[in-house]
Amino acid sequence: MQEFQLTDRADVLADDLPGGYKQRLSMAAALIHDPQILFLDEPTSGIDPLARRRFWQQITDLSLRGTTIIITTHFMEEAEYCDRFMIQDHGQLLVLGSPQSIREQMAMPREDMNEIFLAIVGNYRAQEG
Repeated sequence: MQEFQLTDRADVLADDLPGGYKQRLSMAAALIHDPQILFLDEPTSGIDPLARRRFWQQITDLSLRGTTIIITTHFMEEAEYCDRFMIQDHGQLLVLGSPQSIREQMAMPREDMNEIFLAIVGNYRAQEG
């Protein structure tokens, strides 16, 4: 409860919690059994920037303790926090690698991940015509 800042909402039913608190509760519940691998689908959707930062700190700590974490997200800037990430479009794998290796592969050393994502998907769709 303390780790996910839920102590002030301990008496509130999960269904009655605001969205950001529901996300925190979901994460806490997923970690109760100390899993070796954790799958998270859009875990930062609907939470404020401060909660998002705390979430990524917790994810980094989990990773450093040996937990494998697989995350789906539409927030490309979050790819910067990952060791590796994958971009796919319509079920097609377009790129897989570290943020740095993908920057090098795309010859886009200073662009942010949103720009890189748009370039990768744009190139793929142009080839598919």
